[in-house]
Amino acid sequence: MTRKGKAGWATAGALALAAGLGLALAAPADGKWIHIRVVDGDDRQSQVKVNMPVTALLSMADAIEDEHFKDGHVMIGHEGIDAAKLRSVWQSLRNAQDMDFITVESDDEQVRVAKSGRFMIARVHGRGHGDGSGSDGEQVQVRVPLEVVDALLDAPDGQINIKSALQALAAQHTGELVSVTDGASRVKIWIDDKADAE
Repeated sequence: MTRKGKAGWATAGALALAAGLGLALAAPADGKWIHIRVVDGDDRQSQVKVNMPVTALLSMADAIEDEHFKDGHVMIGHEGIDAAKLRSVWQSLRNAQDMDFITVESDDEQVRVAKSGRFMIARVHGRGHGDGSGSDGEQVQVRVPLEVVDALLDAPDGQINIKSALQALAAQHTGELVSVTDGASRVKIWIDDKADAE
């Protein structure tokens, strides 16, 4: 995939995440804001800036009802998944010491999933574009507080609790959630108590 193509996917992924947060979030978190920044290119002429108060999203969550999303739960289509067993597996991981749980190495990239403090962290480190540009390749980091995963799994079999997870996110976390860097293209998503930020 070309650099521009990868950056495009990163941008699309960030905007999709933003849309998901915007549509599903329902959290009693007065004063919290979700921010998204997308910059594509060294000249910074192509930019996306989103600053959204969490309280402005409250009325949107209850209005969403379709076959896959209802009452803040997403139906994942696998009713055979035992929610209690899944929570038990998660608690084993949650209570483990800080460590890398998954490491995947290839010629193109390294992927790591780890527990660090009160976060689950996923990192993707690109090996470079091979185009002589000196770029280190695409860098991705996603940080999820442990309390958010707890809340996400607080759902019946075959479902995940998006509403509860996002409530936990707004209540428990201030800081960066997602960062993507690919050459001159950058994406950042974070949550804090400021109405605007650079």
